[in-house]
Amino acid sequence: MGKEQLVNQFTKSLIREKQRKNKVSTQQITSTLIIAAVSLAFVNESCHSSGMVSKSQVIYRKLDGKTLEETQAYFRAVTLQFLKMLKLYSRNRRFLISFDPTAEAFYGDVSKAEDKLYLHSGSIARGSEHYYKYLTVTITCRGLINYVLDGVMIPVGCYMEDVVYDITKFLLDHLPIETVLYDRGFDSWGLIYKLQQLPVKYLIFWKKQGDWYKETFDKLKDGEYTTVVHQGIYNRGKTTHHVCSRFVLIKQLTYEGKTYDWVFATNLDTTTATSYVKRYKKRWAIETIFRVTDDIRIYTTSTDALTRYFLFMFTCLVYNIWKFFQQYLGKDFTLANMKICMVLFMAKHGMIYPEHYDTFERIAKRFFNV
Repeated sequence: MGKEQLVNQFTKSLIREKQRKNKVSTQQITSTLIIAAVSLAFVNESCHSSGMVSKSQVIYRKLDGKTLEETQAYFRAVTLQFLKMLKLYSRNRRFLISFDPTAEAFYGDVSKAEDKLYLHSGSIARGSEHYYKYLTVTITCRGLINYVLDGVMIPVGCYMEDVVYDITKFLLDHLPIETVLYDRGFDSWGLIYKLQQLPVKYLIFWKKQGDWYKETFDKLKDGEYTTVVHQGIYNRGKTTHHVCSRFVLIKQLTYEGKTYDWVFATNLDTTTATSYVKRYKKRWAIETIFRVTDDIRIYTTSTDALTRYFLFMFTCLVYNIWKFFQQYLGKDFTLANMKICMVLFMAKHGMIYPEHYDTFERIAKRFFNV
C-alpha cells in the first residue's frame, strides 16, 4: 500500500459519505488538503487552487458525527501500517521515542468559539490570547527515521500523565522501544507513578527545584555523576501516593561545547555521565519535526476542536509521507522537493485540476510561445 493510499485511508475512515449525485470523493478531499499543507494555505483557498472541492465547509461537514477519539484511532491505524514497514526496514531495532507538546494560536473572540474546553489561556503569538495544545510522540533517531507516531489534542485541566500513559501503552504493543525521552515540562511525580506501571525505560529531564539534590552536588567534582533515590508525593482525587524514583545527578558536564548541571529521573542504567546526556539530547530531533510541520501547516478559521485536530493530524501524515520517501531517496530529497513532487504527481494523475488552468494555458501559449 502506497503512502498516498494511507492518507486516503485516513480521510476515508473519517468522512461521512452520502449517496448523492456529484458527491465529493475521498481522493478529492485528500488532494485538497495536501495542497493546503504544501502551500501553507487556508482550506478554503486550497479548494479554489486544487479545483476539487467547492469550499471548506464541504470537507468539514464530512466530519459530522465523528469524535476526537475516533480521529486518533484512525491515525493510529495508519501508524501501524508505517510501523510494519519500518520494522522490516530497520531489522527490528529498538527505538528511542520522544514526547513533546506543540501549540497553535487562536485568533478571534473566545466567547464565540466552539469547544472552549480546548482553548488554553496565554499568548504564543502577537494578537492571540488563547491557543490549542497538542501532545505528539515521535521516533527519535539520527538519520532519516523520524516519524510522528501519535498525537492528541489536550483539553484544559486534563491529567497529562494519563495521556502519556495511554500513548506509551499503545506504542509498547507495536514497537520495540529502548527508552522514552521527556523534556523538563514532564517532570512530575504523577508521570513517574504512571510510567512505573509499564515495562518501559524512561529518562525525564528534571527541573532543579528545592534543595534535596544540592548536598550531593557539592560532593561531586566537575564531570562526575552519582545516583540517589528521591521520594515525592502524587495527589490524585482523595488519594495520596508516595512515589520513589532513581535520580541521576551530573555536575558541570561539558557536552557539545556547553557545560551544564543535569538532573534526570530515570530507571535507565548506563556506565557514564555522558551516555545519559547523549541519549537525552537525541530527543531534540522532535524540535526539528515541529519546525518542519510549521512549513506544511494547514490553516483554518474554524473554532471546532475536531476540525482543528483533524487538520493537525493530517499535517503529521504529510510529514510522514516525506520522511518515508526520504528514507529511500536520501537526504537530498528535501521538504521543498517533496512539495513540488506531490503537486506534480497529483496533477499528472488527475488528482487536482486548478481553477483557471485552461485560461492560464491559453494566455501562456499566446504570449510566451510555450
